[in-house]
Amino acid sequence: MLITSLITVILFSFFFYLSIKSASSESIKSLGKCVPMVLGMTSSVTIGLIIGVWIPDFLAIATIAAITVSSLVSFLFVKRFGINGIMEAQAASFMGAMMGAMLGVMLTSTTEVVLMLVASILFFIVSVGIMIALLNKKSGQKVVLFTKRIEFYVLLVLTVSVIGALGVHEISKEGSTDQENMEEEMLEHSH
Repeated sequence: MLITSLITVILFSFFFYLSIKSASSESIKSLGKCVPMVLGMTSSVTIGLIIGVWIPDFLAIATIAAITVSSLVSFLFVKRFGINGIMEAQAASFMGAMMGAMLGVMLTSTTEVVLMLVASILFFIVSVGIMIALLNKKSGQKVVLFTKRIEFYVLLVLTVSVIGALGVHEISKEGSTDQENMEEEMLEHSH
């Protein structure tokens, strides 16, 4: 689930990057601080959470890795926003990656991890959609990669379905492991 979540963030970041290629310079300039900050923060919290859950015993390494990866990802989708947008995204990315890594290390149960991963990915995907809609409104032209909105919604539903199914699978694995542990403890106590 962690790898799928990371791939989802990278793919939606790439989707955003491709979507804004046709945006007007005026709309990019007017939203130059808002879009990089929102997407830098939401993507980096998700990336930090993924890496923190991946290596929970090493907070320092998880934090450094999260900052590095999220910095690269955020740079990908804000290149068109100029130096101010890049600086805004990097600052938001730095802070979000640190918070995400700490949160990932602190989560104790599989249910909590799955819930936070699904929530953070949904927040990120919704943020991407809203930022594309804002750019559409400002530029007066379509800046989405797909020609129809239905394709974006299909991608959204497919992504949420895959992440949700993986989450349910992870939670059910934890439940069966807990049941086996309880049965072993009862057998040991009865002897």
